[in-house]
Amino acid sequence: MLEKNQFLIFNHVLSELYRCRTYQDLGDAFLPMLRMLIPYRYASIMRRAEAGPSIHLVDPLCVPAAFAEAERRYMRFAADDYTAWLSCCREATLFRESDLVGEQQRLRSTIYQECYQPFEVYDSLQYGIVCNGQPLGALSLFRCREDGPFSDHELFLLRSVGTHLNQQMAALLAGTPPAGGSPDHSLAAVAARHGLTLRERQLLEELTRFRNNQEIAEALSVRASTLQKHFQNMFRKFGVTSRWELMRLLLEEGALPWVPPVPQSE
Repeated sequence: MLEKNQFLIFNHVLSELYRCRTYQDLGDAFLPMLRMLIPYRYASIMRRAEAGPSIHLVDPLCVPAAFAEAERRYMRFAADDYTAWLSCCREATLFRESDLVGEQQRLRSTIYQECYQPFEVYDSLQYGIVCNGQPLGALSLFRCREDGPFSDHELFLLRSVGTHLNQQMAALLAGTPPAGGSPDHSLAAVAARHGLTLRERQLLEELTRFRNNQEIAEALSVRASTLQKHFQNMFRKFGVTSRWELMRLLLEEGALPWVPPVPQSE
């Protein structure tokens, strides 16, 4: 179950993502913040490049910076990578490497021994970044054996972040970063899909600000009993029974909005 603090961290991750104005910013700001949501030992983002008929990943952005040596070695041995198809997918793809290949095959591969063994990498999450059918690159998170495996819940979180990363990566590579949150994941769109009334849309907006029932009732100028009726009607339309189930559903649909942080007063 997702707790309030995890949703807040998720929002901070998106905040850093949408603050990025260059490709380099993804490594400097976004990746370090992502570590708070999904702990990792190493991480990298690489963009897709085409050279004639061949397709490969270049320009690694890494945390920590020293891990760039592993990814530079990877570029030399990329032809031997059994996951190279990831950079060619026309839809965003996420997998845990240990689910794809057995341990012995993985640890004996040329890629592992030449690139990742010096860093004692044991497993990874690989996310293919794609926007509008165009492969853009890959995000990789790595752990050592003592770190433990990536959980299914962490795959869910990365897939949710990836929905936003796809759009932002496309904008950054095109040199046109948006000024705010992604317009493709608005509450208005999800509200329309589920047939919410105007009052239910207002309630949904208040929920995504993590306000309690009393605060919401005051903001909407309704009684507690009336608020509960609105909750029940909205939950029924979404097919959920609690606000946290609803928030998880918004994440799954890529519709949890980025709430810009309140500027600190001088």
